[in-house]
Amino acid sequence: MHRGRTTGGESVVVKVTDRRAEAMAQWTRALAARGIPVVSPVRGPLEHAREHWVVYPFIEGEVYAGRSGQIRSAGDLLGRLHASDAPTAGLGEYGHPGTRRAEVDNDLMGLREVFDAKLAPDSARQARAIVTTLAERWWSRSWPLLKERDEELPRCGVSSDFKASNLVFASRGPVLIDPDNGGVEPRLFDLAEALVLFHYESPGGPARMMAPHEWQTFVAAYSQHVSLTPAERELWPAAIDHLWWEEGIWVLADNDDAAWADSVQGGYLRSLALWDAERYRLPATEQGEST
Repeated sequence: MHRGRTTGGESVVVKVTDRRAEAMAQWTRALAARGIPVVSPVRGPLEHAREHWVVYPFIEGEVYAGRSGQIRSAGDLLGRLHASDAPTAGLGEYGHPGTRRAEVDNDLMGLREVFDAKLAPDSARQARAIVTTLAERWWSRSWPLLKERDEELPRCGVSSDFKASNLVFASRGPVLIDPDNGGVEPRLFDLAEALVLFHYESPGGPARMMAPHEWQTFVAAYSQHVSLTPAERELWPAAIDHLWWEEGIWVLADNDDAAWADSVQGGYLRSLALWDAERYRLPATEQGEST
């Protein structure tokens, strides 16, 4: 990613995007035309040296600082994004992974080594127990259930990377600045991924996962635009398990010594390793029920 200026003096960011660059450009331009604050190309995509380059506008604003108003506006933006009718032709379609049990067991072995090296002994034991239970629950129950009921999950265009570090808080509210991982996926998965990853790689934010009260602020704003179906509400715990295992576990295994030693990033990683997901519910329905 490179910052520069156009010949007209406009401040821009030039970056490489993926092979679905044209579809992504069409989607983000359609979102912007509908009033969804997301960057869309001012130039490109252009192919050079077998790579696709795109020029985005540089967005002036604040970085995330963990304020309640920022959390609320971020949830509002995700809800508006999921509720948009912007066409998604050509974007990648979500497909369940082809994970084998041996891969799950190997991941667990690697995570135990990470925890032993990065956490205090008591915390390491607790973290090993948490991820071992998660792995068994994901493999034997949550993932099979999501695959079995896949057709019941509404899909929409998503960024598939909705986290605080990909938002700039401009004067009129947050702008999504890195939509390039996007595709057509179950919106419930994108919501669960936002929960798991929202504070990841966010140096100005708190050194932890999103707290339950922050999540309630976020998801309440989201729910002003999206009414989750009964099936989505029922499958919410399974969706958390799925994104916790698929994305959260990768984050724990992939970060280096410097990340674990960093006061903010390391705090987030330790919080994720010891996370209690049962406290993160969906808002009550009109009948007073919650999930």
